Order: sequence, then C-alpha cells, then structure tokens
Amino acid sequence: MSRKRTRSSKTILINEEVKEQFDSIFKHQPMMLEKGFNLKRNDVMVVPVPIRKIINALKWERFCDVRSLSDDELVREFYASLTTQEATEIIVRKKKVPLTSKSVNDLLNLPDVEEDEYYPMMNNIN
Repeated sequence: MSRKRTRSSKTILINEEVKEQFDSIFKHQPMMLEKGFNLKRNDVMVVPVPIRKIINALKWERFCDVRSLSDDELVREFYASLTTQEATEIIVRKKKVPLTSKSVNDLLNLPDVEEDEYYPMMNNIN
C-alpha cells in the first residue's frame, strides 16, 4: 500500500531558530478561514454600497478578488521565517522572498508606482 504525501512533508526550515518558532507558534494552529467579498457579483448584499464605492474609487477590484494561497503550510513557513520587522527579505523553501511593494505588486499583477496616490484618493471619496 503506497503512502500519501502530505503538505507538511514539503516544509523546509532554514535554521533552528525558525524551526522552533514554527513549531511553537504555527505547527498545531488551525488557519483562519479567508474572509472577503466576491466582487464578480453585483449583489449589494454581498458588498455593501459604501464599501463598493471605496473599492471602485481606489480601483481595487482586482486586488480584492485575489484568492489566498492554497498552501497553508507555505503561509505558516513564511511567517515563521519572518523574525524581525526590519527584514527586507526572508528565505522560504530555499528561495529568497523580497518584502517589497514591487514583489507584492508582481504577485497581484499590478503596476509598480513610485508616487503614492492613496491619501489624495481617500480624500476624494468622502
């Protein structure tokens, strides 16, 4: 009888500190269920009008519709490796992961902008 491979068998922890942090914080913690809105539907009960207005004004439709990673173990490993707030990159599964707006924008297929337009846009919404 063959054995089934589990997700946890993919976990590769870089050093003992990360392994201890992973085990103590994440190993036996259930993942929180994803919460959000399905913006594909135009049902006002799904996305209340004030929230939809802000999402549309900020052009966040694509961002709000992005689904979370399906690999819970990968997410736990990422957070276990993130040991300081000053980190600019971490190593997850033997790969360096940059912690920059550009890497997030690349993941979400969004343009990387140098000028932050968030605050002027928020002022125009109200």
